[in-house]
Amino acid sequence: MRMNEKKFFALAKDEGFDAADLTINESSSLSVSIFHSNVDSLTNNSSFELVARGIYKGKMGSVSVDHVDKNSPEFLVKEIKRSASIIENDDPVFIFKGSEKYHKKNVFSNIDFGGNVQEKVQILLDIEKRLLAYDKRINEVVTVGFEAETNSSKKTNSYGLKLSQKKNTYAYFAEVTAKDGEEIRTGFSVFASKDEAEFKIDEFVEKVAKDALQKLGAQQCESKKYPIVLNPECVASLMSFLISSLDAEEVQKHTSLLEGKLHQQALSKKLTVIENPLEKNIFFRYFDDEGVATNKKYLIKKGVIETYLYTLQTAAKAGVEPTGNGAGAGKAGAGTGYTIVKGGKKSEEEMLSSIKEGVYLTELTGLHSGMNAQSGNFSLQCAGFMIRDGKKADPLALITVAGNLLNVFSNIKCIANNNKLVISNQMSCPSILVGKLTISGK
Repeated sequence: MRMNEKKFFALAKDEGFDAADLTINESSSLSVSIFHSNVDSLTNNSSFELVARGIYKGKMGSVSVDHVDKNSPEFLVKEIKRSASIIENDDPVFIFKGSEKYHKKNVFSNIDFGGNVQEKVQILLDIEKRLLAYDKRINEVVTVGFEAETNSSKKTNSYGLKLSQKKNTYAYFAEVTAKDGEEIRTGFSVFASKDEAEFKIDEFVEKVAKDALQKLGAQQCESKKYPIVLNPECVASLMSFLISSLDAEEVQKHTSLLEGKLHQQALSKKLTVIENPLEKNIFFRYFDDEGVATNKKYLIKKGVIETYLYTLQTAAKAGVEPTGNGAGAGKAGAGTGYTIVKGGKKSEEEMLSSIKEGVYLTELTGLHSGMNAQSGNFSLQCAGFMIRDGKKADPLALITVAGNLLNVFSNIKCIANNNKLVISNQMSCPSILVGKLTISGK
């Protein structure tokens, strides 16, 4: 049943609301996986969430529901008033009237990615077969799966703002183990896109298999300081923490690493980071969760901090315009959309060629427990490869890297041109050579 939005806004006005808005998010998904040539799981899910907010007697009340009926307008207005009445702080509250311009694009594909389930099962069976045939050391295909998802979001308010967006994506994933003697290593990869033609089964199989095989024979290295190369995934992990320090709320609370560094040379001149939610990919969105238009912008330009990330509330406190980074349908925090760490001119191989002895990191684990968000100091379990005479050499495991986040991005020696989409971080990142960091091994 559809929400009677007109009735809701009329009731809100009659009850004395200064303004009100509605956010509706809907999704449907298909997920199928196989194990040992049999369908292991097959699920179809759908979800609906409506968040209603209103400013009542200077306070912002809100309520979230997972379904609507004919009585929803009255219920929502009543719950918003109740929610507003128990708020004691005097923080300014806002419902956004709308941006001057929105950069709308159609990113919805008419292809039903999850429409032919049997066809997808056959592709998964083919992937499993190819993985097992790739190398005799691939001893187990732990899982092979496919997911398709359609998402739609809609935001309306009592000022007449009407925004909506719909998109659909698909993903393949696989995990294998490789065995050599008593040693077992795991390999995993995921591919996601909104274009069916972009998935190449041979490339995917090779990537998954090599991820496991290249780890065989991993040992600890000698404990000391090494020049460090971070692969794109490691760059994305550390960059996500750095960008979180651009949250204006953290700056205003005096808990940000980048407080007081706006428009200053805070990092390496080699580092440029651009946020572009308008890139026509799986992360596209033209408005944030507060209804503010998103835009392409520099976050860091040649080491200079170009902007903090402002919600309506933090922007009002700072006397600036919001940046289109509101995240969360209730009280919004600041988040980023698709982000690009600008690549350099050298290939990764050319960058490695300058290193006599170093460490190439491919995995960082324990980030949430091993990273101090206030100081930037970190000590993280990691894995990767030795670099010897300018080339990747023997694999490494059971080692730890320690350093400081600001120092890492202040002491960049070289940035490669091998940008890669890191789906989990919504980033495109290259490999980066940084100054020496302490590696603890044997």
